[in-house]
Amino acid sequence: MPSSIIEKYKRILEGTQKRFSPYEFEDIQYRKKKIQLVIRFVVEQVKNWTPEQARKELSSSDIRILKLHLITEFIEPPIEAKPTDVYYIIDYAYPFLPRLTEKEKVLWVYEEVLQGKRRHFPLHYFQSLLGEERAKVCFTYMCEELLKIKSVYELPKIFSRTDQAYQTLRTYKLKILVDTLYFSPFDLVTEIYPELAEPRLWSESGAIPHMEKF
Repeated sequence: MPSSIIEKYKRILEGTQKRFSPYEFEDIQYRKKKIQLVIRFVVEQVKNWTPEQARKELSSSDIRILKLHLITEFIEPPIEAKPTDVYYIIDYAYPFLPRLTEKEKVLWVYEEVLQGKRRHFPLHYFQSLLGEERAKVCFTYMCEELLKIKSVYELPKIFSRTDQAYQTLRTYKLKILVDTLYFSPFDLVTEIYPELAEPRLWSESGAIPHMEKF
């Protein structure tokens, strides 16, 4: 029964039991419930935290000290999680906690890449339809918040020259979009903003509509 897992976990903390039985989490029907019980026991009884506190305070060292690595191997990290992140363990135990929207998660990852907290985006981050949506969020953020562009019709002036386009993407850590998802800077821009696919907009004499905003 799932409830017996706490007594086994207490023995592990006391040192009278080394680890869980290799068959403890074999039954998928009870696996999640058992893991949630252990994490909630740690949060509420061992650390005396609220779930909200636990999400902020739990650290990778806590995972080792409290032997939680014996169960966290059964929790798949979200794609956004860095190797040192453990917040998702609390989310797993307390599914009612408010979560970031998909867009908020993308912007959180992108900000960390820009700030150097991450060396790069997560592996396969821009693959699949969801990856295309992530690319759009990042590129739009770059245009609006970093380049401070007021109209999408300014983009051909920046991205029509290949060298300038790649330099801009490198500066704002988004060259990966062309490397993995789009064929060229032109393809990137026109895929996200189809209204810019008009060839005349990419010529030096192309008129820039004055009132078109993001």
